[in-house]
Amino acid sequence: MIRRNVCLLPVLTLLVVSCAPKRSELLLNTDATSPAILLNRLEEREAKLTTLVGRGIVTFDSPEMAGSASFLSNMKKPDSLLVTLAGPFGIEVGTLFLSREKYVMYNSLENSVATGDPTGAALRSVIPFELTPEQILNAFAGVFSIPYSEKELQGYAIEDDMFFLTYSCGKNTCRYWIDPRYLVVSRFEQRDADGNLLVEARASSFTEQDDAVAARRIRITFPQQSRQLSIAYSSLTLNGGKTDFRFSIPSNAKPRFQ
Repeated sequence: MIRRNVCLLPVLTLLVVSCAPKRSELLLNTDATSPAILLNRLEEREAKLTTLVGRGIVTFDSPEMAGSASFLSNMKKPDSLLVTLAGPFGIEVGTLFLSREKYVMYNSLENSVATGDPTGAALRSVIPFELTPEQILNAFAGVFSIPYSEKELQGYAIEDDMFFLTYSCGKNTCRYWIDPRYLVVSRFEQRDADGNLLVEARASSFTEQDDAVAARRIRITFPQQSRQLSIAYSSLTLNGGKTDFRFSIPSNAKPRFQ
């Protein structure tokens, strides 16, 4: 009996280790982990995600329109994104291509195409959300960056078992919650000087492949404008799937001038 127990010990040990929860990569303590160390590790983790290929459902709700569509996304960080939208029975309903130089938005239902410089104002004319090109890329990547320096840091604490950072972003305040297990931003808020919530972004259901991390669930809301965008991936490949940015626009598509 004793020999049997001894022989089982390696197996039991392996089971315990394999079932153990994922450890935090950084000590969840503001004294032990400085903001500089945290932000450096956050940048290192974000840099490990180079390509993303996924399928899922995108849902949007705004005063102008609401609906949902299945999509196929191809992304190459930091600046290239192609999203093909499909409706019922797999019928293609639209294409969005975004890069540093231009954007192309094709609406197959109207057979119209809009293209131009990828500024926030230009994109806002065809996408009913106040998102910059970088924010759109981040939304489909399920990764939110912190584009502020340490001198703009107003607060650093622990909240809801996550690192919690507060920044001065112009006249507003930006707040970030960083998941210590995956070292990614899982929640972001921007509030005005009166404390009113302008935008909130949440990322969840993280997947990790070859040390790269992305979220399968992303939700961005603009409470004062009654706008919401949700992205839910059913399949996701990080740094492994070959990205494809080929797309075609019918020659008879009507230009949509801004």
